[in-house]
Amino acid sequence: MALKPFNLLASTAHDIQQLFDRSELNAESLVKQVLDQVNRHNKNGLNLGALISVAPRQQLLERARFLDEERAAGKARSPLHSIPFIVKDAIATDPQLGMETTAGSWALVGSRPPRNAPTVQKLLDAGGILIGKASLTVRSAVGVSAGFGIVSLGVETDGSIVSPASRAALYAMKPTIGTVSMDGVIPVTKSLDSVGAMARSPADLAVVIEMLQATGPNHDERLSQFMTQKWDGLRIGFVDEKIWKLPEGLCKDNDEALFQMRKEYHSVMKILSNAGVHIEYPTSCVGCLANPEMPYLPTLTKFGAYEFQQAFNCYLETLDSSQVSNLKELVDWNRQHADRELPKEHPSQSSLENALQCNISPAENAETLAFLRKLAGPDGIDQILNLFKLDAVASLADSPLSSVASAAGYPIATMPLGVLDLNGRPFGVSMTASKHQEKKLFQIMSAWETLGTRQPPPALMKEINHAQL
Repeated sequence: MALKPFNLLASTAHDIQQLFDRSELNAESLVKQVLDQVNRHNKNGLNLGALISVAPRQQLLERARFLDEERAAGKARSPLHSIPFIVKDAIATDPQLGMETTAGSWALVGSRPPRNAPTVQKLLDAGGILIGKASLTVRSAVGVSAGFGIVSLGVETDGSIVSPASRAALYAMKPTIGTVSMDGVIPVTKSLDSVGAMARSPADLAVVIEMLQATGPNHDERLSQFMTQKWDGLRIGFVDEKIWKLPEGLCKDNDEALFQMRKEYHSVMKILSNAGVHIEYPTSCVGCLANPEMPYLPTLTKFGAYEFQQAFNCYLETLDSSQVSNLKELVDWNRQHADRELPKEHPSQSSLENALQCNISPAENAETLAFLRKLAGPDGIDQILNLFKLDAVASLADSPLSSVASAAGYPIATMPLGVLDLNGRPFGVSMTASKHQEKKLFQIMSAWETLGTRQPPPALMKEINHAQL
């Protein structure tokens, strides 16, 4: 029986499972369509460059056929059974899967992790099909938006999950720090990093986050029970968007884009208020959150320089083989291969050199971490939430809120808001809540989905629709 193609850009894992159940699609056909999409647009066509490496085609098809046989025998493992996914190239995969783990570094090409990172293994055990490894830029989210995978695993220190997702019309979450295994992850800092996920729907995202946190403090709670798609009783604070914006060096201002994003930001506040949500605006007008220029970014940078060398060296020690065995060797390798690693457009490795030269003591580092945690957590996010009896604090995604959440160690999520008239780029809203309050963020995201704010990238949507005519 011929199986019909479907829209790779709009379908969620839940949608695909329904197609499987009706025998309108199988895993083998799905994988073929995903690989065709990768071949057309990763390095060709729109040249998205979202994937650094792709698993061997024959290996993927063999796994798909095996999973089809399991389903036919009534052994579907989970809501991710036969669902294609991608992972950031900072997360280790077993070399037998046919992909490198490099974090975008030529020096780590050929390195051999001993096994899959636990986060990857959980999704494979759940029946997921790992298509490829995503780049470490905003393009990592584009891979999901472009149909290269239905969900994706990412790693965030400060904004590396929620910011790319907001620019690709996705839902995403960095969970409470420490609730997800970081084994097998090429780190930035031990104290600020967390594996998280991106997806096209809150339901898909909840499935993945539950799997990642399966051994965490709230692992007995099912996130689905909080996803009512209703705004009942929710109280959300929105920061002043004119103050809470990224520095010019990180995000160049464009008056037209800012005007539209701020207009939509206020529009959604009105929509939520009309739906019965208590809105507090502007909410960051007291305490340490009154000024986003508090010492988050400079302190995070200094703190990261200390922790990176130790964490990176620990990761390298776990490898079965590698061209470099510590940070100093990496810095030297880059100098010796400057044509590859230090090209004219990116000639500096100052962040690596600063980490190598960092002379902060362990005691000073612990003191800095305690300062950050208290400043951003009890004296920051918690103070605001308690003062106004809020469930979450929201901002435009292009803001320092991710820095505050990272410093506190609290969860942060992003959800789509709109698409810029200027260039068709999506933009979103980020929200943070107290430690271990992922359930509140998922309650909000499930209701947010009813607003219908998610829109796939117009150029890709047009191309897919044309191909199916």
